[in-house]
Amino acid sequence: MAKPAKTAAGASFMAPVPIHSILPINVGLSPAQEATMISILGSPSIPLTTDCQNGKASAKVKALQETRQITPVFKLTGIKPALDSIQTVLAKVFAEAPGLEAVLSTEGMLCVRRRKPTSGGVSKKLSNHSWGTAIDFKIVGFEAPGNTKQNVPKFIALMIPHFNEEGWLSGIAFNDSMHFEIADETVKKMSAAGKFN
Repeated sequence: MAKPAKTAAGASFMAPVPIHSILPINVGLSPAQEATMISILGSPSIPLTTDCQNGKASAKVKALQETRQITPVFKLTGIKPALDSIQTVLAKVFAEAPGLEAVLSTEGMLCVRRRKPTSGGVSKKLSNHSWGTAIDFKIVGFEAPGNTKQNVPKFIALMIPHFNEEGWLSGIAFNDSMHFEIADETVKKMSAAGKFN
C-alpha cells in the first residue's frame, strides 16, 4: 500500500515548538505504574515480546475492549473508558485547531507487548499500551515523532494541555513525543469511580 502523501496542512502541524515554551506540563501526573495497571486491569499473559500480542490481553481488558471510529481518518482499539476520554480531549483540540482533524492519525492504542524505550535499550516491563490506555499520535504522511529532543511538533504542543487536563500524561516525560497515557493518578480515580466495572 502506498504511503499517504504529505500535505501543507500536515507540514504546518509538524513545525517544531520549543518544549520550554509550553512548560509546565504533566503537573500532578505520573507515568502509570505496572503494579497499578495489573492491580486494576489485570495482567496480560506472559511472556510477551515487543510485538503486539493482543490475544494475550487480560480478561478485564478483553471485556472492556472496543474499536471505535474517532475521526474520518482513524479508528482506535482500546478500552471503553479510555476511548471516551480521548474523544472528550480531541473535541477540545479540534475546536482550537480545526485543521488538525483532517491530518491527525495514530500508530495505535491497544498493543499487548513489552516497552520499547526510545533509547533503543531492552525493557522487561509491560507497555501501557498493553491495557489500551496509551496512544501514539502522528500526522498523515509523516513519521510518528519519537525523541524530538528540545522541541515537539506543533500538533503535540497543541494537544498536551487538553490531555493533561483530562488526566493523561505526555510521553515527553520519557522522550517519546508521540505518546500519551492515562496517568497513574487518573487510573486510580477512574477505578474508584467504577469506570472499569
